[in-house]
Amino acid sequence: MLGTLLRRVTIKTLDAVVDKGRTSEHGPVRAAASALDRVRGAVGLDEVEPQAPIPSWSGDQPDQPMWDSDRKKLHKHRLERGIIRENDGSPAGADAGAGQVASGKPKQGIAVYYKRGCPYARAAMELLREREIPFEEHDVKGDESTLSWLKIVTKQSTTPQIFINGEPIGGFEELRALDQSGELRKRLGDADGVPAGDEQLVDELEIEDLKARVDAGTDVRLVDVRTAEEVAQGMIRGALHLPLGELDARHGELDPADVWVVYCKAGGRSMKAVQALRGHGFRSAVSLRGGVDAWTAAGGKLVSREEAAARRVRLPVLHPEKSPFEGLAVADGGGAVSEELEGAELVARVRAVLDECRPLVQADGGDIELLDVQGGVVHVQLTGNCIGCPSSQATLKQGIERRLRSRIPQITGIASPQLAGG
Repeated sequence: MLGTLLRRVTIKTLDAVVDKGRTSEHGPVRAAASALDRVRGAVGLDEVEPQAPIPSWSGDQPDQPMWDSDRKKLHKHRLERGIIRENDGSPAGADAGAGQVASGKPKQGIAVYYKRGCPYARAAMELLREREIPFEEHDVKGDESTLSWLKIVTKQSTTPQIFINGEPIGGFEELRALDQSGELRKRLGDADGVPAGDEQLVDELEIEDLKARVDAGTDVRLVDVRTAEEVAQGMIRGALHLPLGELDARHGELDPADVWVVYCKAGGRSMKAVQALRGHGFRSAVSLRGGVDAWTAAGGKLVSREEAAARRVRLPVLHPEKSPFEGLAVADGGGAVSEELEGAELVARVRAVLDECRPLVQADGGDIELLDVQGGVVHVQLTGNCIGCPSSQATLKQGIERRLRSRIPQITGIASPQLAGG
């Protein structure tokens, strides 16, 4: 063993001396290096002998468990590198993805290009399965050539990207809009059959995926489950504040058909919130991995609570020039409580009264958010289309405050960031 080691060291040293001598600027040195190389070859010091013979390869490959999408990408790689030829022992349908990319146009019907683990892709495929619409799915995670092709064709860098009869339509939101309008069935006809398999539920969304969607300007629905004190330090733009302790009672404010990205400070509470939402039927709710800490560490910005609410998706404005309570009679004292309420009972009663007002505000594309109850003052804010609306102060004072004071006599007034001095 010592002799083998000395031989290896000698050969490596001679390699270095010969290489350096051959690159010398002096002719005699180069000649000496060439002579040394010939001499060491003659005495057998030009290469290291293997310790054991290299076993022959029979050509067999071990049968390893592999995702079907990974198997397709491996087959595509072998085809492109000339390792195998077309129809050379490939599994059935293994070159489907590569054939579509090479032709530059997917087959007829629906094709969904996605990254494994993307909640938007899962929501899109679940929608298609619920409608019993067949589709082809192509996992492009790590497939740079296909991702580059998709970016050129769709002008988007996010997934999923969905094609109908060879034409890109966008992602989950666009697919749902076509479904709700009835246009999806018109484009496809009444096709039957559902592809086999199901997408595994994924609980977390990576920061990079969220930033890509935000940077691309696509619609992202965010829920902040931190406390009011934490939220005061900043929120992700467009997020809705829904504390974890109030989630079970207020989950009805969220549409279970949407993809909801839930976040907290570091990702612990948001995972609990996702499991709670899953129990209420929110299959496409996911937690933001690492929470606000990871978001800011990756360069993401935080905004004030008011700015976050201002960037939420707004519903169509029906009649913003009028307060929804205008001309509506409120029977003073109707259903009022006589006893003095405190703590959770007072908050619960305030929420019940706000729920009476909410349908009128939502009809104008807005909503009411309870911030706090301090003494006899209820702190609220209007969201959605009510932000910046000229009639918002009238809605707060003439509508919401009047009804609160009527139903709960101990309430003396309301405060809001949208009220002058509020």
